[in-house]
Parts: sequence; C-alpha cells; structure tokens
Amino acid sequence: MDARDEVEAGGEVAVFTGTGKGKTAAALGIALRTIGWGGKVIFVHFTGPQHPVLGEVKTAAALGGSLRTIGIKSEAKDISYLGDFTESVDTVREALAMAQDLWLHECDLLVLDDISPHLDRGSIDIAEVLALIDNRPPNTSIILTGPSVPEPIIQRADLASECLQIKQHPNAGMRLRQRIDF
Repeated sequence: MDARDEVEAGGEVAVFTGTGKGKTAAALGIALRTIGWGGKVIFVHFTGPQHPVLGEVKTAAALGGSLRTIGIKSEAKDISYLGDFTESVDTVREALAMAQDLWLHECDLLVLDDISPHLDRGSIDIAEVLALIDNRPPNTSIILTGPSVPEPIIQRADLASECLQIKQHPNAGMRLRQRIDF
C-alpha cells in the first residue's frame, strides 16, 4: 500500500489571510506537496508583480507543466516579467475564467493568490467565488489568499489561517534580496 492510499483525495478549501507575510508562501508549500504527489496545480496571481523577479513564478518552468501560472498583464510593472508566466491575460475576470476552464481538465489544486483585494473593490463578485467553491470538481482543492478574505469564504473553508504582521520589511529596515524572497 502506497502512503498516498491512506490519505483522502483532495476537495478541501483553504484560506490564508491577514496583514502579515506568508500567505503566498503557505499556498506554495501546499502546491509543492501536491506536485510531489504527482498532482497538477494552477496558480493564479491576481496582483501583478510587485518586484521584477519572484521566485515562485520562475519555479513553474522548472516543474515541467505540473505548475501552471496565470498572470495579469494590466497590473504588471515590468513587462519582461510576464514571460515567466505560463499564461498571461489582460484582466482579473479573464484570469478567473481561464482558471475555471483549465481546472476542469487538469488540476488537483487551484490557488487564487491575492484575490481578496479584487473582492474588496468589487472587480470580482463574492457570489461568483462562492459558486466556484461550491461547484468545484470533487477532488479539486482551492486555496484563496489575501489580506482581507471575506467571512463567507472563510466559513466555507476547511482550513483558515491568519498571518499577522509582527515585524516586516521594509518597516523593519530590511531590504528585499533576489533569491531570498521573504
């Protein structure tokens, strides 16, 4: 018996929210575990790059198709950065639609990274996200991240964690370093 046989297959919903760092990193840790078990991950970055190089997007090429990344062109500050995404779209609505199309065929885990600001602004309707959660394929898990994930989504989640800011660069005088993306 394989160790995987002892674990139920997917279908969970997780939320990582709060003002502190670590929400995307937590989602990536679960994504790497999923890929380690032979699963496929779709990772949608709902915010454009805040910095020209982010390691998690560069990882997609190294994982040979197990991790597909979707980036939004209109929010990118460095157009060359878009070359690191597997897919690029013009709007948040297109990103959500593409993720929905892809996950029906090839996804064990869908990560909606930093979606909550778009819910706050109304560029994505919370009812649409709740329907996405409720109508997901039975063995597909979803992770939603962002500083203020709405309570109705948290209530639907199987796991919800809050990341609190205690000390954080640049507030603590730390500088970002390439290859060590804190």
